Amino acid sequence: MLSNRHAPVREEAPEAAVGEGGLRVWQAVAAFVGVAVVLYLVVAFVSPGISTPPHPVLVPRYTGPSWLRGWAQWDSGWYYRIAHDGYSFAGRHQSTVAFFPVYPLVMRGVDVVLHSTYVSGILVTFVSGAVLVGLFAAWLRPRMSTQAAWTGLAVLLLYPYAFYVYGVVSADALFIATVIGAFLLLEADRPVLAGLVGALSTAARPVGIVLVVALAVRALERRGALRPAGGGWVDWSRVRRADFGVLLAVLGMVAWCLYLWHRFSDPFAFATAEAGWQQTPGPRVWLKVQYFHDMAHIWNLRWWGVFYVAHSVLTVAAACLIPRVFRRFGAGYGVYVLLLIAMSALSDQNFFGMARYLLAAFPIFAVVGDFLADRPAWRRLYLSGSGLCLLVATAVFGTGYYLS
Repeated sequence: MLSNRHAPVREEAPEAAVGEGGLRVWQAVAAFVGVAVVLYLVVAFVSPGISTPPHPVLVPRYTGPSWLRGWAQWDSGWYYRIAHDGYSFAGRHQSTVAFFPVYPLVMRGVDVVLHSTYVSGILVTFVSGAVLVGLFAAWLRPRMSTQAAWTGLAVLLLYPYAFYVYGVVSADALFIATVIGAFLLLEADRPVLAGLVGALSTAARPVGIVLVVALAVRALERRGALRPAGGGWVDWSRVRRADFGVLLAVLGMVAWCLYLWHRFSDPFAFATAEAGWQQTPGPRVWLKVQYFHDMAHIWNLRWWGVFYVAHSVLTVAAACLIPRVFRRFGAGYGVYVLLLIAMSALSDQNFFGMARYLLAAFPIFAVVGDFLADRPAWRRLYLSGSGLCLLVATAVFGTGYYLS
């Protein structure tokens, strides 16, 4: 029989966050659908402006309803090729192995029914986006007041790069849904299930590996096992055997590497292929040599420079909020956000893509919502400005520009 010290640590929810007035999952999903309707109308309006694929060799010709065409561009072509033709590897050149398998596998399954690969990808993203929003609402509800929870949800829904979770053929929405799902299962004291769902995360995106560490830290934190007064970092007597189940999350990455080893004789083929995008890990990428070179010639980009600079600005802003995540939600979520931002930033030669990667740092949206909740004037200004930027970014992407 277990003593009380082995009992899971339960966080006390603020009184205002529970009860009839709290944020409901169905309300969050309804808000997602409402924003989605507007964005789909925007894409339907601008999509006819796309005449040819930006890279016809890499992006297979779009087939499907014309009003959905704007959601299937750029990297969407890679996922199309994987779902339609399987994986290929070309050494240190661009190839499909750079894209992890969970999302294209789900695309392929849906395509069996729809017989339209691109439309299948759009549907998978939309459904995954609705699920992640519902899970985010479930995560917010016991941790924040009703006003703060709604504001945090709105910050996510209206984030300028949130169009990636509404319909773009990309793995982001599915990846984030599995991450939040893993954390929720752990909070429900289901560490083994959390690890299994986490395995989908590590097989969905390379940065998913940080979830393994974050889940482990959160599991220890829930038991009150971190930094015990008696010395050392962990009081292992407080840890249950089942808590080690969170480590199952690494199996997604392991399975992917074993497949690559068997198929292409290179267990890290996904990293090898990054050389094709000039993203090979090393001092040049870590020190952002390309970024500073581009910034020295930023005037040549004209209006496009705004979107380029936005990535680095948002990265710095998110990094500044990391301490607040630690204070507000604890070490597990703080470690997750810290490692996610650090790994994403260090692996990107010029920050271009970071604004999209930050979507996975869901506790950041919560702390912003917490800050804005009691500041109505700031809240209105922030959400209206962010929503306007989302509309513009969606229109620009839907027209054929690469915003990553």
